[in-house]
Amino acid sequence: MRVAVWLLVGVFLLPSAAGCLYPPQAATCEEGTVLLEGECVTGYWVVIPIDFLSHDRFEVREGDLVRLVFDSNSFGHYIPDSFHLEGYGISEELSLEEVETVDFLADRPGEYSYWSTGLCRIDIPGAGVVEVDCTVFCGETENGRSGVFSVVGE
Repeated sequence: MRVAVWLLVGVFLLPSAAGCLYPPQAATCEEGTVLLEGECVTGYWVVIPIDFLSHDRFEVREGDLVRLVFDSNSFGHYIPDSFHLEGYGISEELSLEEVETVDFLADRPGEYSYWSTGLCRIDIPGAGVVEVDCTVFCGETENGRSGVFSVVGE
């Protein structure tokens, strides 16, 4: 009996008292601020959905807080597995299972190349929907997409 009591104290009560059993609280910011790299920053997000279908050029203003949104439901037949933005050190692996976001402060005016790598989704009769090499099955010249991200100075 005594061992059971000490086990209960050691496993549940001590960690609970130390805060170990509670998940860390997500930081919340006040109205008119957003969370960027762990800090609340004054401003609002400029949200840019990236679908690799409709645009290959994006433009924001210097000082904008940019949120790129990658939603696999909007990709069409090209399915990216990575995204890279030159000049900002952004290099992200993308998940097909969830909506991904990439946040940054557009603080350097200029034109920056972005690119992604991935596969193409096609429906093969008898096999169903599969992901394949774009250059082989889709007649494309590469397994990726690219474009330009412009930051316009104030």
